[in-house]
Amino acid sequence: MTTTWNRVEPDQVDALLDAARGAMWRWECRGDYSTIDATLLSRWRDGLGRDPEDDRPWVEYVQGLRRRGVRFGRARLLTEPLTEYLRMQLDFTHMNVEAGADVRWVTPSDAADVGMPTYDYYLVDDNVVAVLDFDAAGRFVGARVSVAPEVVNRHVAWRDLIWPRAVPHQRYLLTYQK
Repeated sequence: MTTTWNRVEPDQVDALLDAARGAMWRWECRGDYSTIDATLLSRWRDGLGRDPEDDRPWVEYVQGLRRRGVRFGRARLLTEPLTEYLRMQLDFTHMNVEAGADVRWVTPSDAADVGMPTYDYYLVDDNVVAVLDFDAAGRFVGARVSVAPEVVNRHVAWRDLIWPRAVPHQRYLLTYQK
């Protein structure tokens, strides 16, 4: 059986995610998204913190998901050693958590133990998979989307294997960032 993937351009991904009715989940494994978050990283380097106005659209988006009853989980793969980008994310992830996202951290050994993929993906309502594509410079260039049961089931299984091993953000900070 051939799996069908549909190409989605970067400006179409939001509509795909907005279609979530019950749950959205992301596996985030790149370790460095500084091309996308260059301004944020620069502010962090300068000790300025996040800009509330820049964050407002994302915070309102996550809060809107929660008001609609959509659970939003994200598992982020740590690197050894931590990249500068991940060190920044550890400082700033509280904003996502306060908005209503369940953000957790995963060690490389746990990811390897369960065979997690080496690409980022979203699960939307456990019936759509969107594999995120980035170019060599780290720019987001779109996604490949599938609703094929064998693809969806494999990605749901990965989520279900890694999620119990993933450490919730606040517990990670208290336990591992002393």
